[in-house]
Amino acid sequence: MSSIGLENSRKVIISGFKDVSLVDVLGYPSFTIWFSYCNFRCPWCQNWPVVMGEGAIEMDIDELVHKIRDEALLVEYLHITGGEPTLQSRALKLIYKESRKIGLKNSLNTNGYNYSVIKDLVSLGLLDHVAMDIKAPLSDPKKYSIVVGLKNRNEITENIKQSLRIIANGVDLIELRTTYVPILSTNDIMKIAIEIKELMSSVGRNDIHYVLQQFVPNKNAPDPKFKEGTIQSAEKLVEIARNIKEVSGIKNIYVRSLEEGLTRI
Repeated sequence: MSSIGLENSRKVIISGFKDVSLVDVLGYPSFTIWFSYCNFRCPWCQNWPVVMGEGAIEMDIDELVHKIRDEALLVEYLHITGGEPTLQSRALKLIYKESRKIGLKNSLNTNGYNYSVIKDLVSLGLLDHVAMDIKAPLSDPKKYSIVVGLKNRNEITENIKQSLRIIANGVDLIELRTTYVPILSTNDIMKIAIEIKELMSSVGRNDIHYVLQQFVPNKNAPDPKFKEGTIQSAEKLVEIARNIKEVSGIKNIYVRSLEEGLTRI
């Protein structure tokens, strides 16, 4: 799945929105919208109802923009997440253009697969912040496919690398995130950090922000083995993040956990 319908209308399919969020853009308040549907099938996903379009709302973009305008004085960014927002590329572009007119900065949370959509948004100057989920080592397409719930999809990691190069040359604030799911080892996490540091440095970006996220077993996960289990402590994640910082050379590293919220390392 690379896109869904409504490409010739001024409508968008969403699962909801939040007037003021303090957790979606590093250090900044945002108006956050959840776009429905996703092209990945992560077995541990906490947003599975959004991925599957359960309770989805078909909404007029003009109506949604009106709601954004009402909250514009309280936020600095419009943040669009999902699901996977790039599946509704037309709606994404229209909303970002309207957000610019309101005077907000634009933020996108993406899995990085649809690099052509990201390239279009960057070329139009519509993105100020991108949060991209790096779910496994980019050097291991097989493991990446397992983590995202797809079989033998070697193009996934190549597409994500393309997206990283694109945002490196056109987005001011870059946030790369990894959720430490049980499928991954500590060595995998270290590999991810080293690989993204090398890739981004090769295209002249040494100011990325890397966030190591705590995995929390949840009832929404489509695979039963991720519905229950132990939670890696914030203390342990901080220890891992410190090692990542030392070995990878990434300067801006954070841990996001239930206990401590966002912790800068």
